[in-house]
Amino acid sequence: MLFLAVTLGFFVENQREHYIEHSRERQYMRSMVEDLLKDIQLLENESATTTQQFNGLDSLVQTINNGNLEEEEIRRMYILQKKFLYPLTLELVSRTEVQLKNAGAMRLIRNQVVNDSLINYWQLKDRILYTREAINGHRIKAKDLSFMLFDNKYYTKSQDGFSYSTTEKKISFLPHSAALLIEFGNRIAHTRELLLFNYKRRLDVLSGTAKRLAELIKKEYHL
Repeated sequence: MLFLAVTLGFFVENQREHYIEHSRERQYMRSMVEDLLKDIQLLENESATTTQQFNGLDSLVQTINNGNLEEEEIRRMYILQKKFLYPLTLELVSRTEVQLKNAGAMRLIRNQVVNDSLINYWQLKDRILYTREAINGHRIKAKDLSFMLFDNKYYTKSQDGFSYSTTEKKISFLPHSAALLIEFGNRIAHTRELLLFNYKRRLDVLSGTAKRLAELIKKEYHL
């Protein structure tokens, strides 16, 4: 009888632990779906913004390559470079990811397909952030050149101290060599290509992956 009582006690305790773990697993998956839905919105917004930035920088490259340095063309370059040569600042949601990794909770994810899909999604997300930083590095180099071409005194000031508009007075570049403007155009062109062919494509792939993963988790865990 004592043996049976001890055995039954172990069985009950084991069942209780399984119940607790399964409850935690389900909570993690519900939280993961919430994170994925937020990521999808962030990725779609970033993709749309990236298209706008690409188009703006493309216009800037075309203006430079036209070789027309009349005042209105220079004014156009002033506006385009300030409006579209901005850093990428995408930050995705990592709340549940951090909890699963740091707490060693990945072992709770019994569904191997979901487990593998989570790992794949996180790897793609890391690649996006790496691409973001690589493009920002090229952007910084182009911005450094812009400080030798564009004179800040020609920009108007708004109430918050920031504006894309230029003054009405005659506008010109800072004294520079022809090679400097060519190098600036080349760096803008390279940044533009990275935005469309690397960054935006990966944003769209990651967004699609996030949607499929969210649906998979909801299906497998009946959420």
